[in-house]
This record gives sequence, C-alpha cells and structure tokens, in this order.
Amino acid sequence: MSKIYEALQHAYREKKGEERLPDLLIPLETHLKPLDTEIAEEMLSLYKTIDALLPGRKRKTIQFIGSREGEGTSTIAREFARISAARIGKSVLLLDGDRHQATQKHFFAIKSDYSWIDALVKAESVDDALYQIGESKLFVSPSCNSAKSTPEIFDSPRFDSFWRNLTERFDLILIDSPPLNVSADGLAIAARVDGVILVLEAEKTRWQSAKNVKDSITRVGGQMLGIVFNKRHYYIPPAIYKFL
Repeated sequence: MSKIYEALQHAYREKKGEERLPDLLIPLETHLKPLDTEIAEEMLSLYKTIDALLPGRKRKTIQFIGSREGEGTSTIAREFARISAARIGKSVLLLDGDRHQATQKHFFAIKSDYSWIDALVKAESVDDALYQIGESKLFVSPSCNSAKSTPEIFDSPRFDSFWRNLTERFDLILIDSPPLNVSADGLAIAARVDGVILVLEAEKTRWQSAKNVKDSITRVGGQMLGIVFNKRHYYIPPAIYKFL
C-alpha cells in the first residue's frame, strides 16, 4: 500500500474523530484473471497477516463481510480460498452464506442446488453439499435458494455438531457472508468464527458505515481481524506506488 494512501487515511480518521479501525488495510483489485500474479501476492500477504493474528491455530474459520452490496466481498473470499488451496496447500472449504446472490455457485459452475444450509436444517449429511473443485484441495458449498433470512439456525443445538464436523475436516473454512444491510445471517455467525474480515470499497464506503459494521460484529462477540480496501483507484501508474 502507498505510504501516501496510508497517511491520507490516517489524516481522514483524525479529522472525522473516527475510532481507529484495525490495521489490516490491503488494497485489492477485483477484475484480475484467476491466479493472477499480482492478486496472488496480495492474497498470500493477507494469509500471512491473518496467520500472525491467530497464532497457534492450525485450523481457522474466517468470515468475509461487507457493509453493503457491490464491495466485492465474494470475489475477495473466493480468490483467498483459491490461493490458500493452490499456493499454500491448505484444505479449504468456501461456504457461500449469501442467499441473495448465488455468486460462488455460478462462478464454479456447480449444478446442484443442495446447500450446506439444506443439510443443516434437514439434519442430513453435509457431504452431499460439498463440491470439490477439480482435483484441488478447494471445496465449495453453495447457499440455499431461499432469500429468507433465518439467523436463528446458527443458535440451534444442531449447528454445534454440524460446525464441529466441518472444522475437524478442513484446515481453513471461509464464509462469504451477505452484506450487513441485506441480511442478519452474517452477524449471527460472527461469534462462531475465529475472526472477521471487513471488505470495503475504497473511496466509496462511508466510514460511518464501516464503523457501524465493526461495532455490530464486536457487540455480538465477533473478533474483528481487520479491513480490506477493495477496488482501489490508482491516480498515478501503479508501478510507481512501490517507490512512494
């Protein structure tokens, strides 16, 4: 990240009197080719940062959430999952928690409609809701077709055994959550994961919205690991930023 960009963000927070948010501020682009070198390096950096924030945990559950639609949360979660499996060699499960957008299902061309939420609600084996991507260590489980928010399922006794089963099988579980202004599902599961990453659209998401999401997650017992700034605009050639 440009030192100028960091300084501007710091000055903006001081001017607005904003409470300081976590320091995981990694600018990311969303329109890059799969496993592009640039995004791969950024995702590797993100992984190392998360690993340092959660020392001693061989298995991790991480939630990605935005304050509103269009911030690129699904893309960040997906690319992080792919890099973690392909470059780091972790067994990864990407859970699509957004019932309003079947983003991961369409991207990975998953034909089945059977989801991890279906398995949870029906008390059936989750195996039928796990889809391996090729021969890789990446598995994806789509969300259900219903747009109805049912945050109460995350507090049910059934969820405990369901979640324990998954966490024992994968090195890394990543949850692509719906924006907080769309569904309460993301907030309901925040306390169940090891850490939460807030995805913000750089220069567009209002700091008040970001703070509201952070406060809401903290209030329910979730651990905020930090923020990823997505869709950053470069006003000078990107190559020059490394010299600033």
